[in-house]
Amino acid sequence: MRRRDVLKAGLVGGATLAGWSKAQTPAGNFTMTVVHINDTHARLEPTGGLTLGGQPNQRLGGFARVISFFDRMRGTVTNPLFLHAGDVFQGTLYFNQYQGLADRFFLHRMGIRAMAPGNHEYNLGPEGLANFLNGVRFPVVSANTDVSREPRLAGRIRPYTVVSVGGQRVGIIGLTTPDTNILSSPGPNVRFTDPVPATQQAVVELLARGVRNIVVLSHLGYLQDQELARRVTGVQVIVGGHSHTLLGQTPFPELRPGGAYPTVVKNPENKDVLVVQAWEWAKVVGRLQVTFNPQGELVAHQGQVIPMAANLPEDRFALDAITAYGLPIAALRAQVISRAAVALNGERNDVRRRETNLANLIADAMLWKSRQAGATIALQNGGGIRTSIPAGNITVGQVNEVLPFGNTLTVLELRGSEILAALENGVSQWEAIAGRFLSGVAGIRYTFDMGRPAGSRVTQAQVQTPTGFQPLDPNATYRIVTNSFTAGGGDGFASFRDARGFRADTGFSDAEVLIEYLRTQPSWEPRLENRITIQNEPRSQRWEGPFYSDRFLRVGV
Repeated sequence: MRRRDVLKAGLVGGATLAGWSKAQTPAGNFTMTVVHINDTHARLEPTGGLTLGGQPNQRLGGFARVISFFDRMRGTVTNPLFLHAGDVFQGTLYFNQYQGLADRFFLHRMGIRAMAPGNHEYNLGPEGLANFLNGVRFPVVSANTDVSREPRLAGRIRPYTVVSVGGQRVGIIGLTTPDTNILSSPGPNVRFTDPVPATQQAVVELLARGVRNIVVLSHLGYLQDQELARRVTGVQVIVGGHSHTLLGQTPFPELRPGGAYPTVVKNPENKDVLVVQAWEWAKVVGRLQVTFNPQGELVAHQGQVIPMAANLPEDRFALDAITAYGLPIAALRAQVISRAAVALNGERNDVRRRETNLANLIADAMLWKSRQAGATIALQNGGGIRTSIPAGNITVGQVNEVLPFGNTLTVLELRGSEILAALENGVSQWEAIAGRFLSGVAGIRYTFDMGRPAGSRVTQAQVQTPTGFQPLDPNATYRIVTNSFTAGGGDGFASFRDARGFRADTGFSDAEVLIEYLRTQPSWEPRLENRITIQNEPRSQRWEGPFYSDRFLRVGV
């Protein structure tokens, strides 16, 4: 097929439709409403601890609320198409217990029509994904994934699917991040290819079958989706995931979007491509209404994200099912995973001011889990550490109290100067006991001087190398791992938020990573290692007295 034939499915500009009720579509045109989620990561229950509209401790999401919302969409919008852009796996105790099968039950109840496998669908290897696929009643699609040599997956992940929506055929092309080999465990027989030619080939095949309305269901990331849009012809809509990006405005000023919903990108023919994504954990649902002419050209669109807030109803039967699935979880939370030979210090005034043995342990776990992705430095903010663990048995529940926010590990590529900026931000509000202080560090050590003004307090930073610690090079590039909160700019970490290099949210929960790490030894006795040195500390703020010397181990003080 010639290039100009491929372009017959290209796009034209988007006027906005009025209203969300079932629309009157001009004769010959076709309107559908894409309703989508991504990166749900086994978050069956709502996510708490959020400040929304100035109100603390608010909750968003929960599958019972999403199911109720989807049911309402079936009766109120034109030709709904329900999609999931990948990363169903990994992130909560529900996943540990059910390995994605509980999630599968709820995705069926939602009426998902197609799903793109994310990188985390391979966390349990090909066998884990195969078990999930065994009972799936919707197509799982990825055009840039070759599973032909993996007997457990061969023939079960197709490049695309064609579904009927409102009597029209809609082609759905799936994509998975090529970084899956370093972010997960697909095994040697699964191969990931360049998504651009894979997408273009799928478009050619769909057009040859007479399918003109084409959606890409992508687990590449927001920036990568935009690049795909710039390079591929014949695609109208890209529904994305992987980067956990919030797009569009919400009623809550605390939720700051990373771009417009939809983000409009010009393709090689200077036609519009709509790129959308729905943040993470089903805290919001994306709703994109599009209208195509008989040639498959986009003639109108309207979209927004809808927060799954507490004012929305929850499906009663879904709530009952979540309660049933949750019964074994209570026992799991009491499960002993290791032993602390000493008390692990997570006291607020300490983790926001100085090195502690618990902060060191958390950073070590983060770096241990992320080395496969190339990370050599770990940075954990003290505000993310919420309590201590006394000497004795360590339980799953205790770890989740230490790290309760459900943050995931994010790997970033930063220049040395950007890391230095992060360290400066961390010590900039030391006097106020701010949560931005980087008390958990691994692969790096630093010194700061409280006799100097904020912004110029870090006097030394050294990174660990095979030959020992060497000065941080401001012009060199390093891969660091931090939590998703600080990676997104939380606590003032603008250098993390604005970094333009490699970025991957691993999907691994910080609490789950610490649990996994603690299980590698029957007993732990972490000590202070002078990873952080304070110069000219105000005398009134120094560690003094029997509480600290008796309860928590100290060195170099």
